[in-house]
Amino acid sequence: MIGPLARLGYASKAVIYALIGGLAAAAALNHGGRVTDRSGALRVILTQPFGNAALLVLAVGLCGYALWRVLDALFDPDRHGTRVPGLIVRIGHLLRAGIYGMLGVEAFRLARGLRGGGGSGARVWAARVMDLPFGDWLIGLAGAIVVVYGISEIVTAARERVGKMLDLHPVPPSLRTPLINIGRFGVAARAVIIVVLGIFLIRAALEHDPSQAGGIRESLLELDGLVQGRWMLAAVAVGLIAYGVDQALHARCRRIRSPI
Repeated sequence: MIGPLARLGYASKAVIYALIGGLAAAAALNHGGRVTDRSGALRVILTQPFGNAALLVLAVGLCGYALWRVLDALFDPDRHGTRVPGLIVRIGHLLRAGIYGMLGVEAFRLARGLRGGGGSGARVWAARVMDLPFGDWLIGLAGAIVVVYGISEIVTAARERVGKMLDLHPVPPSLRTPLINIGRFGVAARAVIIVVLGIFLIRAALEHDPSQAGGIRESLLELDGLVQGRWMLAAVAVGLIAYGVDQALHARCRRIRSPI
């Protein structure tokens, strides 16, 4: 049962990231659209025909994906092990479970006509942590870890390690290499956003200002302001669409070993 839920989760992620990328690309090209994040994508889906039904499907997929990631971290079916690199991967699975589990709950709430959480989740989280002893240090450390993780994802994409957990037999041979390369571009584009998220956290810690933290939307806007014109935003937007393709490929071809 966990396998189909995990695959539905990958498909749900594919829809959300492709929508975020498509809206950002349209905004960059001045064809409507807007810069938004995962929660914003859910609200866009809600406004479409059969939006409530679509949100319920996404909610099931996202919560199923979160459950799979928790079991994956605890039982380690992919044999990452208990050494430092393996533990980092497993902790990453738990973080993904938290992020997408909360997003799944938000999708359920929106489908039922309830309001989702307000404000930037990153800013609320940063403010709460800063109220703790050594909170600024914790935020700064988290930001540094996020930056390192984002850089490692860029290196992974550059070294053609994307797709190593895929069984591509269902894909026609002529499409395998192009799809893997699209996935590499998508992973790299998402990694750039992750690096910017980490920089936001470090800046928030240095200035003791949780409002300096941000999410995907703020990262895209920051990237948009780095160069004249909107080419950076357009490039990252296309990258997020490519990441959606990558997640759709995972929904079909990811090797999913039963964790229990």
